[in-house]
Amino acid sequence: MTVSPDSASPDSASPDSALAASPSLSRLLATLSPVLLVLFLAAVSTEALPPKPLDPAWQLALIATIINNASLALVGTLLLPLALGFDPTNHRLRARWHAFRRWALPAALGFLLLIPLQGYAAWKFQRTATVAQEQRNTQTSRQLFELRQAIKSATSHEELQTKLKQLFGRNAGLSPSESRIPMGELRYMLLARAEQASTQMMQQIEAQAAMKPTLPLKETIRIAISALAYAIGFAFLAGALPRNQVIRGGNRGVVDQDYFDTLAE
Repeated sequence: MTVSPDSASPDSASPDSALAASPSLSRLLATLSPVLLVLFLAAVSTEALPPKPLDPAWQLALIATIINNASLALVGTLLLPLALGFDPTNHRLRARWHAFRRWALPAALGFLLLIPLQGYAAWKFQRTATVAQEQRNTQTSRQLFELRQAIKSATSHEELQTKLKQLFGRNAGLSPSESRIPMGELRYMLLARAEQASTQMMQQIEAQAAMKPTLPLKETIRIAISALAYAIGFAFLAGALPRNQVIRGGNRGVVDQDYFDTLAE
C-alpha cells in the first residue's frame, strides 16, 4: 500500500523545515534592514548636529534620541539573519550578515556605556540648573530688598522715580496714575506689591524644589533599563551570550545548535 505525500503526518516533517526557503521574502527582509538602520542614523545625526559635547543638555537629548530610536537599529539588524534563514544559500547576504554582526558587540558595549553617561549628564544638568536658579533667586531677593528700601526711604515721587530707574533700568518708574497718588498711600501700595511678589517667588522656589528629585530620576531609570535591554539584544546577536539548546515536542527531537550559531558557520 502506498501513502501519498499529502497524507503524510505533520510529525514526519524535517526539523530543518521550520523556515521554508523563500528568496522573495528574504529579499524583502534584506531590503527593509538597511531602511530601518538609515532611519535610526538619520534621527541620531539630526539630534547630534551641531555637536555640543560639553553641554549636558545636548548629551541628555542625544542619549534620549538614541534610546528612543534604538528599536529601529535592533530590528534592522535582526532582519538580516531572518532573511538569511529564508535564503540560506545566498552567500552575498551571508557576507553582509557577518559584516553587520561584527558591529553588534561594539553596539552592545556602547549601550552599556550610555548608562553612566546618562547618570553623569543628568547630575551635571541638574547641578547647573540648580546653581542658575539659586543665582536668579538671590538676584531677585536682592532686588526686592533694595526696592523695599527705596520705597521706604523716598520722600517724593521724583526721588522714588530716580531710585527705580537705578534699580531696574531707564524704562522702569512710576506710571502717570501712580505719580498722582499721595506719597504715603503710594508707599503703602508699592510695599504691598513688593510683598506679594516676594510671596510668589517663595512659592515658585518651593514648587521647583519639590520637582527636582523626581523628573530627572525617572528619566535616568528609564534610560538605564532601556540601554541594558538593548545591550543584551545586541550582545545576543553578536553571539556574546550563551545559548541553551531548544527542545521541541513530538518526533522532532532535540535541536543541537541554535539558529544563529548555524548562521555563524
